[in-house]
Amino acid sequence: MAVVRTVLPRKGIIQPRHGDNYETDLDTNWQIIDSLLQDATDVQTAVTAAGTVEAWLQDRGVSGVVSGFNLGGSAGLTPALSAGALYAQGKRYAPGGAPDPGPAPASQTSYLFYNSTTGFYYQGSVVGATSGDAMIGEVVTNATQVVSVLDATKILGQVGAAPSAGGNFTLAHMLGRAPKSAAIQMTSSGAIWFQSPTMYDGTNLYLVASDAEVTAKVQIW
Repeated sequence: MAVVRTVLPRKGIIQPRHGDNYETDLDTNWQIIDSLLQDATDVQTAVTAAGTVEAWLQDRGVSGVVSGFNLGGSAGLTPALSAGALYAQGKRYAPGGAPDPGPAPASQTSYLFYNSTTGFYYQGSVVGATSGDAMIGEVVTNATQVVSVLDATKILGQVGAAPSAGGNFTLAHMLGRAPKSAAIQMTSSGAIWFQSPTMYDGTNLYLVASDAEVTAKVQIW
């Protein structure tokens, strides 16, 4: 007589053979084990359902460079670019080697961005073309080559403030999007605070200085 065995559906557990004096509740015991046993797939499913760092960043609209992706000059129109890590549309991009951003437009100031679907692109605006794009930095070219570069402010980066006079002033933050929040850290006597009602937008921080030559670091994210 053929031996009948049952393969349980979740984890592929094989029940013992059925034979004489087989305990009928043994099937139920194995089914309970199969339903409760956790493996790496279950753990990953639970983590995904609970949320990940990428989901957290995407939900809050936080994008940008975390580390690396430093721009450099070149003899042509394609700037040098180091490897690094960034988040765009909540997705992490961290190539193993230096990526190729492609050539920048000739004879103009452009801003290099990264989109998680379409990759690198240049544009004339300091704000990304699509929500969640990560800004890499500014690239200035002449007709044949890159003449200067400026890296974007990194997520949790700092921008220095050193107004020449008291009163209202603006400070470009180079984040590529409007900050989600910012904190002023004074590095001199006096005070700097945010203007009201507009504290910051996609381009600038709007600040007020109590005196000339006060200094601060503004941390943004």
